[in-house]
Amino acid sequence: MEKVKKYHRDDPNSYTLGSFPTYELLESRPELVKKVIYSPEYDGAEKLLTFTKKLGVPCFEEPQSIRRISDKGNVYVAALFEKPKREELKSDTHVLLVNPSDMGNLGTIVRTAAGMGETDLAMIAPCADLYDPRTVRASMGALFRIRTAVYSSLEEYRRSYPEHVLYPFMLKGSVELGSLEEVGRKRTLVFGNEATGLPDDYAEYGQSVRIPMSELVDSYNLAISVGIGLYAFKNMK
Repeated sequence: MEKVKKYHRDDPNSYTLGSFPTYELLESRPELVKKVIYSPEYDGAEKLLTFTKKLGVPCFEEPQSIRRISDKGNVYVAALFEKPKREELKSDTHVLLVNPSDMGNLGTIVRTAAGMGETDLAMIAPCADLYDPRTVRASMGALFRIRTAVYSSLEEYRRSYPEHVLYPFMLKGSVELGSLEEVGRKRTLVFGNEATGLPDDYAEYGQSVRIPMSELVDSYNLAISVGIGLYAFKNMK
C-alpha cells in the first residue's frame, strides 16, 4: 500500500480533501482511487466503509496521514488517487485557458463548466496545477466529471482540434458578446491569465469577443468571465 505523503506537483498521485470531493471521485472515477483514509472523528465512517467495500477500494482509519496532507484542521476524509493521463476532448464546446495561475479560480471554473454541462477543458502551459488538492477541493470534485488536457502551446491545441472556431475573450474584443449573430457549431472559448488577459495577437486567431461591463471596474474575475461566456454561448445557435 502506497504511503501518504505531502503533495508535490511532480507526483503521479494526488488527494481529495474532504468528504464531498472524495465521494465525487468514488462515484465518477473509482478506477483512479488507490485508497481512502479517514479520521476517527468522521461521523460517516460506517457509510464510507460500506461504499468503498462495494467498489473494492481500500479504506483505512489513518488520522496521522490526514494531518500530514491537509493544511486545514477540518478535513476528516481524503482519497489517494492516480492522476489521469491527458484526455481527448470530445464535445463541440471547449474552454481553453491560457496560462491560468490561480488554483482557486481554476477549481471554480471546472465546477462552473460542469454545472453548465460543458465537459471539455484545455489549458496552455505554464498553468496552475489541475490536480493540486487545492484545485480539486475548489472544484468540489467536479474535476472528475469533465475531460481535461494541457498543451504546450496554442499551436499544439489548434493542430489537435483544427475544426474548432476560436473565440478569444479580450477587453478589446471586436464584437460585444451579446452582438454575435451566429457561432461555429464547434467552438472554443479562449480566456487569458488572471493578471494580464490574452496577448493582443490572439485577436488574429478567431473572432475576438468582449464582455460588456460598466466603468466601475477594469475587468471581471476570470472564473466569472468563463461563467458569463459559457452561459451566453449555450444560448446561441
